[in-house]
Amino acid sequence: MKKILLSTIGLCFLFGSVAYCGDAFQVAKGRSSLTDIVIYESCSVRTKQAALDLAEYLGKITNCKFKVVSGNGKTGIAVGRFDDFPELKFSEKPDANNALKRELYVLRSHKSGIYVIGATDTGVEDAVWDLLYRIGYRQFFAPQKWEYIPNHENLSINIDSVQVPDYYARKIWYGYGTWAENKPAYNDWCKKNRAVSSIILNTGHAYEGIIAKNKVEFDAHPEYLGLINGERKSSKFCISNPGLRKLVVEYAIKTFEQNPELDSISMEPSDGGGWCECEECAKMGSITDRALTLANEVADAVVKKFGKGKYVGMYAYSQHSPPPNIQVHPNVIISIATAFIRGGYTVDQLIDGWYKKGATIGIREYYGVNVWDRDLPGNPKASGVKSLAQSIDSFYKKGARFLSAESSDNWGPNGLGYYVASRVLWDTDEVKKVDELKNDFLEKMFGPAKDNMKEFYELIDKDNKPLLTEDLIGRMYRSLAEAKKKTKDLAIQSRINDLILYTRYVELFKKYSETRGEERQQAFEDVIKFAYRIRNTMMVHSYALYRDLPNRDKGVKVPDEAKWNVPEGKNPWKSSQPFTEEEIQKFLEQGISANKLIDFKPVSFSMKFVPASRLKIPEETSVETPSFGTRGVNRFYIWVDRVPAEIKLRITGGLIYKDRGDIKVFLYPDEQEFSTYVDNASIPPDGNEHEIILKTKYQGLHWIEVSDGSAGTRTSWVDKMPVTIFTAFDKQPHFIGRWSFVFYVPKGTKTIGGFSNGLGDVFNSSGKKVYSLSGGTTYFSIPVESNEDGKIWRIKNATGVCVFMTIPSCFARNSSELLIPVEVIEKDLK
Repeated sequence: MKKILLSTIGLCFLFGSVAYCGDAFQVAKGRSSLTDIVIYESCSVRTKQAALDLAEYLGKITNCKFKVVSGNGKTGIAVGRFDDFPELKFSEKPDANNALKRELYVLRSHKSGIYVIGATDTGVEDAVWDLLYRIGYRQFFAPQKWEYIPNHENLSINIDSVQVPDYYARKIWYGYGTWAENKPAYNDWCKKNRAVSSIILNTGHAYEGIIAKNKVEFDAHPEYLGLINGERKSSKFCISNPGLRKLVVEYAIKTFEQNPELDSISMEPSDGGGWCECEECAKMGSITDRALTLANEVADAVVKKFGKGKYVGMYAYSQHSPPPNIQVHPNVIISIATAFIRGGYTVDQLIDGWYKKGATIGIREYYGVNVWDRDLPGNPKASGVKSLAQSIDSFYKKGARFLSAESSDNWGPNGLGYYVASRVLWDTDEVKKVDELKNDFLEKMFGPAKDNMKEFYELIDKDNKPLLTEDLIGRMYRSLAEAKKKTKDLAIQSRINDLILYTRYVELFKKYSETRGEERQQAFEDVIKFAYRIRNTMMVHSYALYRDLPNRDKGVKVPDEAKWNVPEGKNPWKSSQPFTEEEIQKFLEQGISANKLIDFKPVSFSMKFVPASRLKIPEETSVETPSFGTRGVNRFYIWVDRVPAEIKLRITGGLIYKDRGDIKVFLYPDEQEFSTYVDNASIPPDGNEHEIILKTKYQGLHWIEVSDGSAGTRTSWVDKMPVTIFTAFDKQPHFIGRWSFVFYVPKGTKTIGGFSNGLGDVFNSSGKKVYSLSGGTTYFSIPVESNEDGKIWRIKNATGVCVFMTIPSCFARNSSELLIPVEVIEKDLK
């Protein structure tokens, strides 16, 4: 729902004062307040606090004091709910039973004051912080030092705005929780940035709870439970049983009667498998159709009993993630998880499929998951600021109205993303202002150092695909060092120091992740101790790291006295001693010295690949790679000499998982406009080899895309033809196990520069081993000896991904199958 009325507000600067141009209400002049904050004498505690917050911050902004008094709201800055001021008539006042407009609020200036009026307490709080935002106040990150308070000795406001959020629920919450002392700052940030929800959507696993609360009934009726291998013992229901559905409906009605404040009830199935195998359930259709049938029946009964203001929540998750074949009740809200998807669907396909069946969509997002990303640069989704904002806008356009994002207490890599997300979740039109929002942040937080800090944030932005290397860490340190030189402002210096500490954490974690043997324990301890010590900066999610990392790494140990829940004072690993300015400066200087920048200049090449055999290489160089083992989405570039052509493949799917849906194979000709596929096939993930034929009428370069939902696939070619894999930072193949390939070193190449995150040995054309990839995530530089350019080289027994940056990053099993950029061929034939 877009804004009911676009706001009108203007800003002028005159002799150091600020005024909103137009028929404005003057709030302060010459460090003197000209009005009071007005509340209803019996208003709620939350509304009174919102008024006190407004008075406090207006005072800080204008350098004067504002009183909070009771009144009818006709004069002064009226703060409250619509019902608090019965003498004021607002046509925008929503129906009290409309749960989706609880956050509606009005900001309206008039000759005698300003209305700051909301439908609920939450709406009032939203209105207060929105008004302060428009005046220039910011709370960019959760810690207090990331607050910005403007200075306007003369302040007049002219505004007319009615606001309703585009997303009714906007939750950015910490997975794993956080330290107790960090919680108030987080809650404060959520309130100030309207990252809240006045409607609570319950979607947690519900079946086990229903069974537990109705134990007598289930003991008396074992047929209500799912049938598994001839026994009724599942945590899933036999949904085809009408008695079971009646029991669940009655449970839902009773729950709402006993808890009238509830907005919704969850009908999310229990986790895992165990769906009923009886004939009647099978007749109901897919697992999704079964789960939805029960949710629909509950929603229908609840709406009839309580009206349209009550909802049923359910995930599209795991085995019930595929879209249904039946319609969705209007009061069933389907939350679609952007991970853990089954059936081979993409997120967009799930959203489209459920939306077409009438679902109101909620999104279960993952902005930061410490287990996955460890707060490293470019790893969390929220560190890609522009793509994050675009995803929110895209989901909204596809029908999403609720969003819950698992996140982390990691404001170092994610803070800017969280801030921009809060703006776009409220108003998706703000997606057009991402650059403006970023520049506002840099200007207000770093002043004269903004250009260097822009460089720093671009280095760690996921959209720029940063790689965890010495080069990246070295550039991070160097940007921060230059920023510190630009300002003596202590507040700015303190923010930069926190980001130096974040960079030091990244450096320590990289060392730990690459260390083996006895030294790994010490590297691990260094990470944990450091992360805990900087926990109050909220730069990294030390709480999650301390709790989870030891469980994942069986090569390290945490003594009982040092476990995460042993308090400081008794725990030798815990210290809250802040790092001094001298210590932080030492981190900076040593970080610059220890992290060298790459010593080669990248060379760009086209994607117009042609057979390397045109170079008339005297002898075929090959490696032993009979088939390609991959997972996820992977591309194979091929060359078709004669048309029409049939391309025969042997594909085995389901090597790792057999529940990710069919393996999908698409054939794209480079010549075809808009890259439309000309043939496709699907193969079941059954672990058996299947032969398929893809046909094309186009000659020359094609690519075959194999997508398996990360289930694991083996691909081989029946007929001999050029087949090449291309690697780049944004096109990384996902190999299973070790691999060996050949590649071409163009004439005139002096250095092979690149990036690798795995192992492998590199051999020149003479068969001499010239380099070994270390297994760490790093850049590498390989000198090319005399007479070794213009030749085929090999990389053998490799893992991970290798990306060449000074030569074509094209790999094949032998020189006759290798494709390389046409301009390389043309140059080397001269």
